[in-house]
Order: sequence, then C-alpha cells, then structure tokens
Amino acid sequence: MLVFLLVALAVGIKSDVTHTTLKSGQCLCLTGSGVNARNSPGIHGTTVSAALSKGECYKFYGGELTKDGYKWFEMTINGKRLWVAGNYLNVGTTANCASSGGGDCGDSAAKADACEILRLHNSGKIQLWTVHPSGVKDQAYALQNIKDACAGRAVSRSSYSCNGCRAPGGHVCLNKNLLHYLRTLGSKGYIHVNEIAGACHTCNSRHYRGLAVDLHNDGRSSEYITECQKLGGFAQDEGNHIHCQLY
Repeated sequence: MLVFLLVALAVGIKSDVTHTTLKSGQCLCLTGSGVNARNSPGIHGTTVSAALSKGECYKFYGGELTKDGYKWFEMTINGKRLWVAGNYLNVGTTANCASSGGGDCGDSAAKADACEILRLHNSGKIQLWTVHPSGVKDQAYALQNIKDACAGRAVSRSSYSCNGCRAPGGHVCLNKNLLHYLRTLGSKGYIHVNEIAGACHTCNSRHYRGLAVDLHNDGRSSEYITECQKLGGFAQDEGNHIHCQLY
C-alpha cells in the first residue's frame, strides 16, 4: 500500500483528524498541498510516489496506525487503499466525495467556461476525448476533466509511467485562461481536445499543473498557436497534435 505524507508545512490548515473518532466511509479532505505518496506508513525508509493537493477529498477506508509521530488513516484513493497523515486532513461532506474530481476550485469564470465547453461537446460542436493514447483507463480523460471543472472542482490527473517519467495522480484546478482558450476556439469551430490534465507527458509537464492542452491537428494549427500566444503562452506543432501551455 501507499502512504501519503505532507513533506512541507501546509498553508492555511484549518484542523486535523488525529484525535477524531471516524467511521468507515466518512469523507476526508486534504487541508494543504504538497502531499506525497509513500509505500508504507512512516517517514523513514519509504518511497515517495505521487502528490495530492489541498481540497482533494476521499473516503476513509477504516484503518488507523500511529508511527513516526503521525497518526495515519487508510483511505480509498483512485481505487486503491492508501494512507494519509491525519494532521493534514479534516472531515468533509458526502458531496465532497461524490465526484471523480478533487476539492473546490472556486473560480466562477473558469467554471462558466468549462460548462460552455461541455455544452459544445454535448451538442456535437467539439469533441473531448474519452481515451488516452496509452490505453490506460482512469478518470482523467479530457471529457471527465471538463465535467469536473464545470462542477467547480479540481480535475483528475493520470498516474502511470512513460519514458522515464510518471504522471503524478491526484487532482489539480484547471487554469482559467486555459479554459477560456478552449472556449474561444470551440466557439469558432470544431476542435478535438486530446488531453488536458490526463495521460503521461514529459517530466514536470504543465499538463500536471492544469496549464496545458493538446489539440488534434486538424488544419487549424496556425489559429491554435496564435490564440495560445495571445494569452502569453507557448504553442508548437507536435505532428498529430498542437500543444499549448500557459505560464
């Protein structure tokens, strides 16, 4: 099993569940960012695997263990039983754990753009992919990313390795300018959105920070690149797709 530990002091921690009596199935939410995945309880001798962010919520599986000065809680995260230090958790609501996405992102403009992008997809005017090139199945497809962003929540990232790098898993809020970029392009004509925060990319890719998107190269590459540059971003033609990343 993996263990999640916050390796740096979290900003704005409201409370913790170390001394709280919990019931299996309760929803717990992270109170800070920088939460790393470890392969066993405790700080020492464990392998860091991934990172979680403030506001992400998961169900308590039922296990508890005290080690290395922390009380660890077993949780169901991305379909696996993982452990998190109680110092960095508080009790959420049932609704917090109802979505495939993470915690609230809180930007009304970003939410509105995401909902318009979803409307365009549902009306057949644009296409949001529901597969990854790798064939890995998860909840980080472009369509699910936009559904979660429309709900005002952080979206899922993939968690698998490719070319010596690893997609980090967990969730991230999509950048409001990136969503506006997609809405602008979609309002002008058909676009095919390959990936946003999902799939495995280069190490430290901006996709993992909610700042990049890959669009199928359908002959409008110059328009895709120009609109990205208008937002202060960098874009390039990568053959079968156009990559746009913001800063």
